[in-house]
Amino acid sequence: MPCSSFSGESFVPKLVISNRPSSYDFTGERLKWKLFWTVFHVANAEALVEKNGKSEITVKGKISTAGIVRWFKKIEDCGNSTMNSKTLVPVHTEFVQIEGNYKKKKIFEYDLDSKKVKYTKIDLKDGEKKEKIIDIPSDIFGDLISASYFFRRFGVFEVGKTTVFPVFAEGEFVNVEMKVVKKEVIDTRFGKIEAYRVVPSKNLSPRGAFERKGKVVMWFSADERHLPLKITAEVAVGSVSAVLVEAKGKNFDLLKEAIKKKKKNLLKKLMEGIISG
Repeated sequence: MPCSSFSGESFVPKLVISNRPSSYDFTGERLKWKLFWTVFHVANAEALVEKNGKSEITVKGKISTAGIVRWFKKIEDCGNSTMNSKTLVPVHTEFVQIEGNYKKKKIFEYDLDSKKVKYTKIDLKDGEKKEKIIDIPSDIFGDLISASYFFRRFGVFEVGKTTVFPVFAEGEFVNVEMKVVKKEVIDTRFGKIEAYRVVPSKNLSPRGAFERKGKVVMWFSADERHLPLKITAEVAVGSVSAVLVEAKGKNFDLLKEAIKKKKKNLLKKLMEGIISG
């Protein structure tokens, strides 16, 4: 189908970000989550950040069905997003969604000089291809892959504060709000970790098996890494949660650190028992 052009004049971008962004370097970060539908382990997800030249990084991610719940809709989603390493504005994003009978490939090509994005949607079942050329209304923005990294770096992590920035989602730009509602200590696979509880606005949701139908809550670690520790979301039937089970970066490995700490505490208890005995 021929490309068609849409003006971004009706959309007014909003930007409320921190004036003290995190200095954390995402390069080399590898995160893994387990996804649960109610109490059932239904899928695994992971994301890897790689250096791409001098000024860009690429995030590679995938989600696939796992666990014993084979009757759950089969999922094989994968995608990648290349973005500016400083601003985290995306340059090229593409992902494939294979979820039961839903089989689509979506490509976003951002021309930051002409401020245009070419959005291509391909139906992998019949090969039908649709394209749009859309105006980019702001110098700073994210998309469904880059938005999480943008928030982790530029978000206002203070209780009661809201971060706002434009996001390109499903063929249009929307202003997404991320509000920090609480700072609390949560239980994780790595032990107790202090985290910010964040509630995103309703327009941040991909289409597919995990498309939200209600409230979403996210927990980010209360340090400069702002690691996404946990996400819960109400979907069409029940709820889905994603729990971080592995986190590695340039100078850390949360799982190894947790095991080391556990062994150290156990040894300390044993020594205290011997001494007191």
